[in-house]
Amino acid sequence: MKLVQYSKLALLILIAPLVCSTTGVGQEIFQKGTGLYVTRELTAGTSIGPHNKLVIRAAASLNGRIEIQASEQNEVTVAYTKQAKTSDRSRAIDYIDLISVSLDSLPEYVRLELRSPNPAPWDEQTESGIVEATVTVPNDCFIEMDAIYFDIAAVGPLTGLIVPSSLGRIDVSRLTGRLELSTANRRVKLEEISGSINVSTTNSSIVARSIVSENDEIMFRNDGGDIKIIGLRGRVNVKNRYGRISIVDFQPLGESGVIRCFSGPIVLEISEMSEGQLVVTNRHEDIEITIPDTLQAFISLAVSDDGKIEVTNFPFKTELVQHNRLNLLTGDSPVEISGSIRGPGNIHVRGLSGE
Repeated sequence: MKLVQYSKLALLILIAPLVCSTTGVGQEIFQKGTGLYVTRELTAGTSIGPHNKLVIRAAASLNGRIEIQASEQNEVTVAYTKQAKTSDRSRAIDYIDLISVSLDSLPEYVRLELRSPNPAPWDEQTESGIVEATVTVPNDCFIEMDAIYFDIAAVGPLTGLIVPSSLGRIDVSRLTGRLELSTANRRVKLEEISGSINVSTTNSSIVARSIVSENDEIMFRNDGGDIKIIGLRGRVNVKNRYGRISIVDFQPLGESGVIRCFSGPIVLEISEMSEGQLVVTNRHEDIEITIPDTLQAFISLAVSDDGKIEVTNFPFKTELVQHNRLNLLTGDSPVEISGSIRGPGNIHVRGLSGE
């Protein structure tokens, strides 16, 4: 009888860990809200290597948020949680077990991978697999990301960020070097960016502050949303459709800059311009340009037969006056500004004293 009792006790001891460790070591599951299950915070780290570069890849079946922050350290660390959105706890445990996060040091870069099966085991109409991660990198790190369904927030100093395709919100600040972002139906927010800049989105807004490029072209593209920039210095190429373009504290640089819009107003406040040419074109909406009283430039303006041109509050001499065209001089500088509208729309050019 004693032998049988000891055998039962040993069997219970063997079974107990299996019952308590349903999701494997380090993956206890908690219910965070209705239909949302999450692991405790997990961590990983590795040295950055001489190239100071991080590549992040996420499976297309995953979504979530990735926060990147720069720090005075020589390694990459990641703190993350794995989550499952589903109405059933047992399915959540199964889904979370199928999500993995790995951080590897390769000869040319560090790689962070967020993996899940393809196709996804969950019903993508009603369920989802989620990773929320905070990645800490050394100062001046260069980052490439392929994480299409993730929101991205990055705070430098960073020397580069490339996101070739995204369907998430993007928020970037304190970057010098190279910025390439392309997203759709999500807003982009930028601050303190300098270098080579190419940013695009659709059906949402681009909001930027303190954007500078002394040598490279600054490109912004939008379709169906506004572009708003406060503090822009450089050679610009800005294009928008069905949205407003607003640029305040604008200092055009370089031989030529272009701002184009289709069916959206353009509002520019030029604080300084000492070289080159700026071409502003629109269709079906107004152009408003505010210039400093001291600006020396040749200004050429043209509208359709139904439009009008208004020039006020700064000294100028006219070279050409027609019912839909006006050329004028404000000095003998080689600076040129041209504005034109095809379709209904008016052009207003004002001096700062009129503000």
